[in-house]
Amino acid sequence: MKTSTSIAILLCSAFLSINAQGLEPIISFEDNSESYCMQICFDGKCFYTVNGGVKDVGKITAYSINGIFLQSYPLPLDMRSIFYHTRNKCFYVCTTDKKLFKIIDINAGTYELVYENLYDNKQISLTIDPNGKFLYAFDNGTLSIYKFKTGTLVRTLSGLKCGEGNRKGAATVAIDRKKNIYTWDSDTKTVFVYDKNGKFLISHKLKYGDFGYSLSFAKEMFFVSNSPKNKKGTWFGYKL
Repeated sequence: MKTSTSIAILLCSAFLSINAQGLEPIISFEDNSESYCMQICFDGKCFYTVNGGVKDVGKITAYSINGIFLQSYPLPLDMRSIFYHTRNKCFYVCTTDKKLFKIIDINAGTYELVYENLYDNKQISLTIDPNGKFLYAFDNGTLSIYKFKTGTLVRTLSGLKCGEGNRKGAATVAIDRKKNIYTWDSDTKTVFVYDKNGKFLISHKLKYGDFGYSLSFAKEMFFVSNSPKNKKGTWFGYKL
């Protein structure tokens, strides 16, 4: 009986210690964004990041699965997010003027408008579920879910925790393969996880990452970045 009690105490102590110190990342790598490290996605072969904040230096940057720089693709947009649609094999980016663009040719830097003005907050980092059926826009605790094919609003979930203000996580969300919902408070480095119906599951403090816009899901991990203005930033990938 004493042995069982001791093991339970040790496990509990270990969990509390990890939570207090912060969850360790599985992967990390630098991103020379030239502005801010906004978002990251994965196309099945490579990571792709977008910067934001300065339209003139807008770009998509490709990295290997180990975080090794491969190539940058100029794209003169002030972007807030990037995602890869696994069914139609295309990249999409959303911008600070509330527009969603489909990338037609990443090498040529061509794109076409898909939707605009789906939401009110121009700082929102729009994302998609891994099946490519729904778009998600998070704004200060409220998650709006749209059909990808039509842009029709189909559901809203309210009362989700996040940081105060866009820069602290109030306008970004990540969705995993189970459609679990990730929000965060970058000020306290805390990620909150909910099921697809908005039921709270767990929260975790992270060891690294403090840029509020950066919360993303890629390659079975959720990512956040450190992103000093106009300097190299760093991406951190975590698993709960």
